[in-house]
Amino acid sequence: MAADLDLTPARPGLPTWDAGRRLGLAVVGLGVVVVLALTGWAAITLVGCVVVGFGLTYLCGLALTLEERLAYGTVVGAVVVTMADFLLAAAIGLSLVSVLAGLAAALAASAPGWWLARDRVGAEADDLIARWRRREPWPLWALLAICWTFTIAVLARTYQFNAQGLVAGGAWSYADWAAHLTYAGSFAFGHNFPPQFPVDPGHRLAYPFMIDLLAAGLVPLGTSLTSALVLSSGLLALAFPAVMYLAGVRLIATRVGAALAVLVFTLSGGLGFVLLLQQVRLSGLSAVQHYSGLLTQNMDLNYQWLNPVLAWMLPQRSVLFGFSLALLVLAMLWVALRRADWPAGAAAWMPFAFAGVVTGLTPLFHLHAYGTVVAMAVFWALFNRRGEWVAFFAPALVLGAPAVLWMLGGGAASVHVQVWWLADSGGHHDNPVWFWLENTGLLIPAMAAAFLWRGVLPPGVALHLAPIWLWFIVPNFVVFQPWDWDNTKFFAYWALIGSLPVGALIVRFLRSGFEGRLVAYVLTAFLVLSGGFDVARALEPNAMSAQFTDAGGIQVAAWARDHTDPHAIFLTAPAHNEPIPTLGGRRVMVGYGGWLWTYGLSDWAQRTTDAERMLRGDPATPSLLRQYGVDYVVLGPQELGGLGANQAYFQATARLVYSSGGYSVYRVS
Repeated sequence: MAADLDLTPARPGLPTWDAGRRLGLAVVGLGVVVVLALTGWAAITLVGCVVVGFGLTYLCGLALTLEERLAYGTVVGAVVVTMADFLLAAAIGLSLVSVLAGLAAALAASAPGWWLARDRVGAEADDLIARWRRREPWPLWALLAICWTFTIAVLARTYQFNAQGLVAGGAWSYADWAAHLTYAGSFAFGHNFPPQFPVDPGHRLAYPFMIDLLAAGLVPLGTSLTSALVLSSGLLALAFPAVMYLAGVRLIATRVGAALAVLVFTLSGGLGFVLLLQQVRLSGLSAVQHYSGLLTQNMDLNYQWLNPVLAWMLPQRSVLFGFSLALLVLAMLWVALRRADWPAGAAAWMPFAFAGVVTGLTPLFHLHAYGTVVAMAVFWALFNRRGEWVAFFAPALVLGAPAVLWMLGGGAASVHVQVWWLADSGGHHDNPVWFWLENTGLLIPAMAAAFLWRGVLPPGVALHLAPIWLWFIVPNFVVFQPWDWDNTKFFAYWALIGSLPVGALIVRFLRSGFEGRLVAYVLTAFLVLSGGFDVARALEPNAMSAQFTDAGGIQVAAWARDHTDPHAIFLTAPAHNEPIPTLGGRRVMVGYGGWLWTYGLSDWAQRTTDAERMLRGDPATPSLLRQYGVDYVVLGPQELGGLGANQAYFQATARLVYSSGGYSVYRVS
């Protein structure tokens, strides 16, 4: 099936096709100018991540294509630049100086790779030009045309400022991104080092916060906090489809199958589209326009498998690091293991060491990605007994263990048995087979067929990818977080890696005559119709827009940033969109309970009760204010309207330091 693929690496050689190279350099230069025009000085970091990562890929000891170096390098470079920023910010604070120094340090780390590239990049550029002239990467072009168009369109409407305040353009930016604004703002404006939960001070920030530190590092370059989140997500979201495609080409050895795998994963959903077809049959095509709700998540029908783009990639920004890191590390390890001419000496160890270092840096970027890669590598080491595995596991464990301990020690452990996950929940008593069929469509049967049907996957691939089924089986019986739905973070990696064999299966059907093509079309439709509908709905104007905060909230947040100590603690309503933590970058005595509960923080309920008592002017308010170290009390629409705050109490007992736009701030310490 892979006869049309030539995965032979480019060899160093004499420069050829100089005109093509000059054209390539001109395109790159034009791209940099466009990025600079669109992102301002943030382009220094964004382009710097690509440059750093591109150079670092030469240290892996593998002959990669230029596309792989660009795609993998974007993610690896972002990891290294963010880690450098973190170390410097922890020492001297996050500022323009630390951001530029971090980028300089990352560039210095990539310098040895660029030195090695001097004899290789020319031949790799010739190889790219030759392949592109033959139109071999056309599946990648088609894939990026779809994915990049969606990414740019949806991120462009994430936040809008108007006369009424700040409008969130989607459910993800209204809900989940409130937490990311809070964490990124705490780094950019609140000197939150070592990182603590700004919504529950005193607890370490046991959350994959590096994606928000990457965003915070753009703020000293003149980027607004909301734009910083968009740009950091955009960098990684644009890289993801290329990373998954290129990793898929290495693992399943089919370009079309790799492109289809990306679509199978990103557009996956269950049988919800059948409901829409029933509505169309009853009332015509107008039902498509007027259909309300989501096809991939419907609690009344126990549809729990929200489409991956809407469940993870848009709202849970850290998975943009995690998904790509898991794929690129596994792809590199696979290439290293399948070398036809196994090198001797240090050259044999380099790919394993490189992959091990990248893996060791992963936990603070996404803990589930780290666990996935390390566990898969254990199986691969059992299948391939080589001493070079020491070079992988040594840095992966030595660098990763402290971060894992930090993450796991930040909240109360919550592990309990729950057979068949959510099949028997919310008043539903679904048969587990039907539950997963209605939630994921034909994904599971297709995945199983791809593994079992000999010849669908290249030799050895089925064995090496088979352990990923544990990421489906175990979370079906054991819940690892307080919120049972959070088990989807395990299922996500099962679906991510399992989609690659499904892409290969579809290609197998496409090459099997008329009947096979018909099966391929029907199978693909069952896999992507529900998710594709939900994802398309995210592009509709004002489909999920909501006001995040009013103009007064923007003003009080700006005042707090400019006139209060970065470490000051505010008493506010425990709401997810409270402007002081989300836009002001200041700590609050207690934040949104929906987050704190899922993090396993045990004191959030008592803190919430005490916050409400203080806002109402309870007799114990003075002692509670001292107990929690509160410096300021904010009385705005959410405190006064939602919680019935006692403004007269604070007017009599505290000093008014700010009053505008419906918000009053009192100094109490």
